[in-house]
Amino acid sequence: MGTQISVSEMMRPPSDAFGPTATHSTGVGIETRYKMWPFTTAVRPFVAPEDLSVEYDFIVIGGGNAGCVLARRLSEDPSKTVLLVERGDDDDSWFARTPLTTTYQFSDKKHSNVFSSVFENHIGRSVTCVTGLGLGGCTRINGCQYTCGVPAEFDAWSRDGRTGWSYAELKPFFQRSETWLGRDRREYHGHCGPLSVASYEGYYYKCFEAVEKACRLILPRIGDTHSSVDPSIGWYKMQFTIDSSGRRSSSYRAYLPMEILASRKDRLHVCTGALARRLCFSRNNDGSTCVDGVEIQGTNSDDVSVIVRAKCEVILCCGALRTPQLLLLSGVGPKKHLQEMNVDVVLDSPGVGEHLQDHLIVPTGYNCPLFDSLWAMIIRPTVLIRELYNYLRYGSGWFLGTLVELEIFFLSSLVEKDGRVRSISREREDPFNTENIPDIAILPCSISDPSAEGADKWRGLFGFNPSLLKMTSRGSLRLRSLDPRDAPLCKLNYLSTPEDRVAMRAGLRLSAEIARQMCDAGYPLKEISVPKSLEDADLDSFMQGRADSMYHYSSTCRMAPLDDPLPGVVDNDLRVHGTTNLRIADASIFPAVPAAHPQALVYAVAEKCSEMIMKSHSLKT
Repeated sequence: MGTQISVSEMMRPPSDAFGPTATHSTGVGIETRYKMWPFTTAVRPFVAPEDLSVEYDFIVIGGGNAGCVLARRLSEDPSKTVLLVERGDDDDSWFARTPLTTTYQFSDKKHSNVFSSVFENHIGRSVTCVTGLGLGGCTRINGCQYTCGVPAEFDAWSRDGRTGWSYAELKPFFQRSETWLGRDRREYHGHCGPLSVASYEGYYYKCFEAVEKACRLILPRIGDTHSSVDPSIGWYKMQFTIDSSGRRSSSYRAYLPMEILASRKDRLHVCTGALARRLCFSRNNDGSTCVDGVEIQGTNSDDVSVIVRAKCEVILCCGALRTPQLLLLSGVGPKKHLQEMNVDVVLDSPGVGEHLQDHLIVPTGYNCPLFDSLWAMIIRPTVLIRELYNYLRYGSGWFLGTLVELEIFFLSSLVEKDGRVRSISREREDPFNTENIPDIAILPCSISDPSAEGADKWRGLFGFNPSLLKMTSRGSLRLRSLDPRDAPLCKLNYLSTPEDRVAMRAGLRLSAEIARQMCDAGYPLKEISVPKSLEDADLDSFMQGRADSMYHYSSTCRMAPLDDPLPGVVDNDLRVHGTTNLRIADASIFPAVPAAHPQALVYAVAEKCSEMIMKSHSLKT
């Protein structure tokens, strides 16, 4: 989020250090070998599109955050066959494992699908949209931040009719996905799941020590966002999806490691470099719609497509931008738009592609002491060498990519116009009270934009990045063309409501107040990119010029009834309305964008979906 600086070339070992890398296999069961610089060699079995079986019990489209979960869980039954289709690659090289060099802003963009939104009227420009590409999806390019959200949010889902989705009912699925690596064994974490989650003693960047001291003066402490007894608002020491060796714990590495792929290669086929062109439907005798199969093609335009049949179910896990695009290409969506695009209407589903939401971020910038900032590693070769050694030798240091080591979750209603925080009652800390769901967050960051006017590039760079969590603005997604390789047309509609502007002003004011507290305590911060004042007009001008995406897209295939005021696309079992064997399991099903980094919730959704499918088909585990 925010600053986009490419340092991958500076950090890249010599080209021959990796050894040879292989291309995809061209036959079922043929093994693809990768050289892992500097230590390991791994073997991965994959299947090319032309070598797919005619039929599978389950077809999972999209090998990202949720898709890897579904592929692993559904293939646990040795009597069932599973196909996982992913348009990106299966790279598992050293760079694909290192948290910092794979974070989108610092990566080579090889595993990012990047395109522009339509013109956003309320901020006067388009914004960059980014989704993950390759096995692991966004979990291989995100900041590794892991937060599960506030209990009140999920209880509100349940009260609104999303039966089975309360906090108590979701908690086991958060735990099922996770292995907590912290020294203290916390009952609200999982301890046997595939996904590694860690927090660290102290801070790698000294700037965060100053942030914590300032926060302690004015804000409650959230001991753990997974705890149902901690406050829902306050400052929080971040947890990360990083394993005990300091490697990124993506959904690919966590759920589909070599031993799983190798041991299940006869019943779990993973097809990378391929995409779903459309879903193939037929009508049941009762008038309902059934998915017979999926048309699959390599990502090159001249690749031959094949239709693979699904005996049991098809599960879409392409994310909140690509899942609705595939439904629209297949004739499921708003009838008027489908007719405009000359797509045969299979199901008139007005909610497909509607209600698009995201977390909005407004980066600010400061100079700080050089060695308190990641910027030191970029301009000082000795620091780069030190940190590379620390990472390779001990699995620690700045290459862990812990750029946001602390985060603030808060309520805009508790921020005064001068940025000071109102008195916080015990009632306001109750995580089960829906009035306490945080609507703003602040992400202090150990680097900010070095190209900002007035930045001293010989000093450190630090950012306070307020974000909007519970936005009331809603956008939409439409087809750009009938080619699935083309990006969809996305209108985010940021800051289109007065409520969102009020909340974002509060975020900017609170950021300024924490910075003031740091300076009062003697920490040397110098303003670079900040609003001229805390008056509404100056804050609005600043946010309009700096507002950007956090790439947390959601809610384009909402879990809600068809006749909901905001029409839903899936029911409480994640089955697409009007179909018998088509489900969705990704961030598109969220009723609204959650007040948390979404990856933990997507894992829980996928785990819950896999259980529902297994129970529906009486699968063995």
